[in-house]
Amino acid sequence: MTEASLPDSSRLGGGYAESHHDPGPTVEAVLAAATAGEACSHLVVLAGPPGVGKSAVGVRLLDLLPNSFCVDKDLTASGFILAAARTAGLPVAEAYGTERYWRELRPLEYACSLSTACANLIGTRIVFTIGGWGPELGVDRLWTGLQKRLFPARLTVVHLEAPDLETWRRRLAARGSRSDSPWFESFANAVTSVPVWDGAIGVPTDGPLHEVVASVLACLPQFDPLEPEPLGRPEAST
Repeated sequence: MTEASLPDSSRLGGGYAESHHDPGPTVEAVLAAATAGEACSHLVVLAGPPGVGKSAVGVRLLDLLPNSFCVDKDLTASGFILAAARTAGLPVAEAYGTERYWRELRPLEYACSLSTACANLIGTRIVFTIGGWGPELGVDRLWTGLQKRLFPARLTVVHLEAPDLETWRRRLAARGSRSDSPWFESFANAVTSVPVWDGAIGVPTDGPLHEVVASVLACLPQFDPLEPEPLGRPEAST
């Protein structure tokens, strides 16, 4: 991706929020792309809406955890999506809002990043994938299916939750994303109204980055590779 693409990709939200969300094609493509990892490896999905700090958290985790690897979907896919929009004669602000995006481009966007992640599930490596996921977050068949396909590798889904509206607005503005009213309020409602799989672990992002990173680290226990992890969120011990 060229440097010129990065500011463009930070302004893509409008087309996404106003489009008709169809998770089906992406769910099928991701499940088809998933392959088993090695027994001591661990895939951690960092999901959540734009501007909650997914990429910043991922960078910090790479610094803190030896033998970790990160696939940031926005960096691997945005250039492809922007090029496809330009080829179709669309403005970049609408690139993520077309029927073709949901039917053809988004499935490739997520399946390609997952395929790269699966290829790196070796030894004791922890692989982080970064992406919003959106309407796919609530599709139980996707996440339980991934657990089965990745086995004996482990899967943890962490959902970084949006902060209060004004904090969120400032963060989006600071990275060059659109944050004007009333668009921002409509966008925020659209991207936080989607259901989230009950096996995902929610992490608040209102606090400073180091607190968010610490909360994510607390979601990553040292598993016994000989014992299969149960589907869904583990029951709390008493």
